[in-house]
Amino acid sequence: MTEIFSFQNKIKHADWPYILQTFFFYFVLVAVGRLVFSGVAYTIYLLTVTLFFIILSLFHVYRLQAAEREHLQYKTQILNEIYKLLPVRAPLPPMTGWAATPELSAFLLKTIQKYRPATIVEIGSGITTLISGYSLEKFNIDGKIISFDHDPLFASKTEDEIKLHGLSDKVEIRVASLEKVTIENEEWLWYSTDKIKFDQSIDLVVVDGPPVKTQKNARYPAMPLLYKYLSENAVVIMHDTNRSEESAIIKVWEEKFEDFSVEKFHTEKGITLLKRGF
Repeated sequence: MTEIFSFQNKIKHADWPYILQTFFFYFVLVAVGRLVFSGVAYTIYLLTVTLFFIILSLFHVYRLQAAEREHLQYKTQILNEIYKLLPVRAPLPPMTGWAATPELSAFLLKTIQKYRPATIVEIGSGITTLISGYSLEKFNIDGKIISFDHDPLFASKTEDEIKLHGLSDKVEIRVASLEKVTIENEEWLWYSTDKIKFDQSIDLVVVDGPPVKTQKNARYPAMPLLYKYLSENAVVIMHDTNRSEESAIIKVWEEKFEDFSVEKFHTEKGITLLKRGF
């Protein structure tokens, strides 16, 4: 019980609707009871309502923990599959926090296996860079990964991981600071366009940056700025599409780039696949 109410358990964004709704209905019932009852009757009423919401909250916590345990088993299964399929030569970085989820890593692996992209562009480097590199190696694809990152320190860490895993011949990290760019008379902060130069058309784009805190709909520029470089059978993966901003971006892309079909996958954070020519 102490673990449930520990201050180490931070409240997540998804918890706020339940918390706010619960408090709202609790105080409404308390206010109504105050108008209807008085004295001992009101005290009994107040204790009953309070006990009801305590039990309701405990049941809610139990349901959340049960769902979390089931999802943890699912993640463990995916990680085992990744390690079994790929010729991993060193431990992979943790797939927690802001890093790519096991679901995204497995989805990327399967996408590369199915579509066999020769040129992969990542918007945001990290664990997906390693997964992509190993996937090219596993499925004998003569390809290259170009990974953009605005943070030199994080890019350096990714480069260290690439060397550790022996994937330097397949990966190019480009440090590109976030700079102002104008798209249809609207100003955005995105990776320096000076770095957007490619020898071959792009077959696969993985959009997992810039950070959502950069600005509203921060990941929108990816398609408008990379569209002319995409191959006839290009595939685009967008992560975090359970969030309202990324979901809104997908809707706009779907309207503006009609040659791409859209398919959504229900994972922990949401993944959306855009395909052209399939």
